[in-house]
This record gives sequence, C-alpha cells and structure tokens, in this order.
Amino acid sequence: MRRAEHQIHGIINELIERRILWGASYSFLSGEGQKLFYKGVQGAMEPYSDRKILPGMYYDLASLSKVVGTTTRVLQLVEDGRVKLETPVCEILPRFCYPEITVGNLLLHDSGLMAELLHRESLTKENILERLYETPTVRPAGTGFLYSDTGFILLGLLVQKLDGVLLEESFRTHIFSPMHMTETSYIINGKAEEWYIPTECTAARGCIHGEVHDGKAYLLSQNHIQSGSAGLFSTLEDMTLFARGYLDRSPRLFGGEVYRQLLTTTSFGRTYGWSKEYGASTLYHTGFSGTSMLLDMETGRGFVLLTNRIHPTRDNPEFLEARKEMNRIFMEPEA
Repeated sequence: MRRAEHQIHGIINELIERRILWGASYSFLSGEGQKLFYKGVQGAMEPYSDRKILPGMYYDLASLSKVVGTTTRVLQLVEDGRVKLETPVCEILPRFCYPEITVGNLLLHDSGLMAELLHRESLTKENILERLYETPTVRPAGTGFLYSDTGFILLGLLVQKLDGVLLEESFRTHIFSPMHMTETSYIINGKAEEWYIPTECTAARGCIHGEVHDGKAYLLSQNHIQSGSAGLFSTLEDMTLFARGYLDRSPRLFGGEVYRQLLTTTSFGRTYGWSKEYGASTLYHTGFSGTSMLLDMETGRGFVLLTNRIHPTRDNPEFLEARKEMNRIFMEPEA
C-alpha cells in the first residue's frame, strides 16, 4: 500500500470515529489499476445508522455534476465544431442579455456573473428562469474569477438547446454509455430507497434522500429542466470509471487536443470547468454534498472521494479542512 493511501485511510477512519463523517466511499487510481473502499454507515439516525456503506450506493454529486456532465459535454460540442469557446452565449440563448460573455467565460468562471441568483429566499419554480437570465454582473468578463452556479445552469441550457434533448439523454448518449457508466443519472429508478445516501436534514424538506439537495436544481426539476450545475447521482464505481477515462485520455470522451487544451489553459488558477488548485497537471472539483475528484494527468493517479458531509447538517468545517489535508497527502511525491 502506498504511504499516501495508508495516511488517507487513517484520516477517513478518524473522521468516522469522531462522527465528522458517518461513512465514505473512495478510490485510488494509478497505472496499476484502481482500489475501491467503503466505510461506515449512511447516516446519523435510523434507518440510515443501520445501513452499512456498500458498493453500488448512490451519492448526490452536487457540483461534481459540473465536470462529470456539463463541462465534458460542452467540450465535446466544441471539438465537434457545434459551438466555439469564443461563441457569445446569447447567440444560442437569446434571452441571455450579455453579448460579451462567451461559452469559454462560463467554463472558466470568469464571466463576471454574480455567483448566485438574486433574492434566493424568494425563488420559485415560476420565477427561477427569469431570475437566471437577468443575473447581474459584478465585473467585466475575463477580468477575474468568481465561481458561479449561474454560469453552469446556463451551460446546461445551452447543451439542451444544441442537442435538442434533456441533459439526462445527452449525457447518457455522449458520456455515460461510452464510458460504461450505468449508474449515473438525474433520475435513478429501479433501486430500493436504502441504496440512496441521505444528505441534509432541513425544516422545509426533512432528511433529503433520493432527490437533489441543491435548491436551484430542485426548483428547475419542478419545471422538468435538469441543471447543468448540480443534480446528478452516481456510485463510486461509475465515478472511478469516469476518472479513469480522463486519466487514460480516453478517445471515448475526447480527442487528444481537448486534453492538451485542458492542461495548457490556466486562467485564475483554473482550466475549462476544472480547478488546478493542486498543480498545473491536475484537474480537481468538489461538490457541496461532500464529493470530490482529484486527477493528476501527468502521473496518471486519481483520488475519488464520495461522502455526505452535510448530513445531518452542513455545519461541518472540519471535514473541509481534512479533505484539503488528504488531497495534499495524495499529491506528495512517493519516496
């Protein structure tokens, strides 16, 4: 066992022992293959506390959806010549009123759009699209980084417009099926409820379980719109397959030029869709629910971590610090 893997096992065990996490599914990938691990239980109270974490259990990916689905599909559309990174978003979505904001700006989170929709407390399924298209800007496009869910919801609508189908069908056809990912979807059917990992417990929605946690994605789903920002559910097995596709630079996802562009593009510490927080050769993304994926494209190593760190409450800063430490350890050169 690699030293880094041993240390990460220890950190996860300690987080579970201290009830900072209730359970975790995680994998390590390298040129030698992959190793998958399942620890703990689903949650804090019955029935979740009686359910051990097992292979095939579904996690709410939250913002990991941005790279697993939206970024990957947009870059495929760019590669196919269906859209350009320099294309103004309003050419495809005429209701969007900023001709200076491009597809590339949305992927890089440097569009200048506000991070969130205005007046979130009064969002409804009736007004969310209007609010989306009228999101104010806080700086000119291309002049600074501001992580924006809004931008990726717009990218999801752009994909839906270009492909002429819901994101579920687009992603399944062009990403999930080619990568043999059979357990990744906006709508998981055919499994008993105990296979869904719970997320946050709230006054309005109870313990959220088997439906999307993200509030904007939840409202959009009531309009039969799937969000490009959040909403996918998946298993560790499928996320490991996806990570393997990127690490191997699989032609089932892209041609070599797209992988080269991902690695050579750096804007405010990011490339298209992904963060480069851990180095120029790395691709990294997280999800609010407690998910993350760290890929070192130079060494061919990856670390996928799926948790429900917001269960039963999102007030869990210790996990976020522990995850940074795990990522740091993972990226240390082996002696």
